Amino acid sequence: MTSQQQGRDGVFQPLEESDPRTVAGYRLTAKLGSGGMGKVYLSYTPGGRPVAIKVIRPDFSEDAEFRRRFQQEV
Repeated sequence: MTSQQQGRDGVFQPLEESDPRTVAGYRLTAKLGSGGMGKVYLSYTPGGRPVAIKVIRPDFSEDAEFRRRFQQEV
């Protein structure tokens, strides 16, 4: 069972050893969830606003249909 922690923005999972620590200059602070497309992490803007960072699975990188759907989601 995965442990969860209560943070100022709700319940989240701590980062695991295999999780990245930064993505595109954002320091990841917790894992918000994961699914078939990848994992979603919590980070903060320089002004302190919470943001969700989605990291897609590497095997989707060459899938044109996936990229189209992901772009719509963004």
